[in-house]
Amino acid sequence: MSFTESWRVPVRVDLAGGTLDLWPIYALMEGCVTVNAAVDLWIELEVERQGVGFQVESRDLGVAFHEREWPELIPVPELSWVWRVMSAARQRPARLALRSPVPQGSGLGTSSCMGVGLLGACEGLEAGPELAARVPLMRDLEARELRTPTGWQDYFPAALGGCLALHWDLPEPRWETLSPHPELLEDLMVFYTGKPHHSGLTNWEAYRRFIEGDGVTRKALEEIRDITLEMAVAVPRDAAAVGALLEREGQARCRLSPAVETDAMRAVRERGHREGWYAGMKPCGAGGGGCCLLVTPKGRREDACAALTAMGLPPLAVSLTSKGLHRTL
Repeated sequence: MSFTESWRVPVRVDLAGGTLDLWPIYALMEGCVTVNAAVDLWIELEVERQGVGFQVESRDLGVAFHEREWPELIPVPELSWVWRVMSAARQRPARLALRSPVPQGSGLGTSSCMGVGLLGACEGLEAGPELAARVPLMRDLEARELRTPTGWQDYFPAALGGCLALHWDLPEPRWETLSPHPELLEDLMVFYTGKPHHSGLTNWEAYRRFIEGDGVTRKALEEIRDITLEMAVAVPRDAAAVGALLEREGQARCRLSPAVETDAMRAVRERGHREGWYAGMKPCGAGGGGCCLLVTPKGRREDACAALTAMGLPPLAVSLTSKGLHRTL
């Protein structure tokens, strides 16, 4: 008799320091930090350990494969990432099904967090240091999948849970857990711009220009590094400072590439300043679409929700969570 396990893994928001987690950028710049956090948008996985052959299904995409032996080549193009992670797992279940509520190209680290969920569920590892130790494998697998350099930061909220400051001053990152200020939890919002993005391509352009010695790129990344160091201090202490730092980080990211800021983001900034519900905003991930983080002044969250909804950009119902990958059954 087969028993079905249910698992959930969160996606993440990055408050500051994206792109700094790409090697060798952090090795060459020194003192780099990334601040990010797990949020309660859950990718759900079902696993059955026993059975004949291997059955894998994506309920969002409506695609699946069922093979008697584990396939040596990608059997369904839409499931290439799933196949790649499961191929690298130390054990594979007979059946795995997944469902994600997150918009494609959201900037919320969906593919990376999903990868952590797949690997952990296959190997029976819930969030914690043992799963976090598998992150270097995930980084290399995703670089093969995307055919571009990839960073590390997206995996850790899924592998550890909570709000994290990731320090890139050793061959492997070290992390500290941050306790967000209560007002920040009340005033932080996430909305989808209606346009997906491709983080691999956006990061690749910044990476290439940095390696080629472009001064504007290096200066923008140095500014992002300095802002992120301030962010790690502000998150537990000062919600208002977080809003201002988000705005500075977002503007520095626009200097990496004009494509980072979309028309929707400009419209939100202009209306928010005009109506008084805007304290700071940055794109999630590499920008150019996807989701944005927005901080409102104290007491103006409802006004911001109403305005964003009227603009066709309704906020996602999310909050920060201390949980990473975990079994629910």
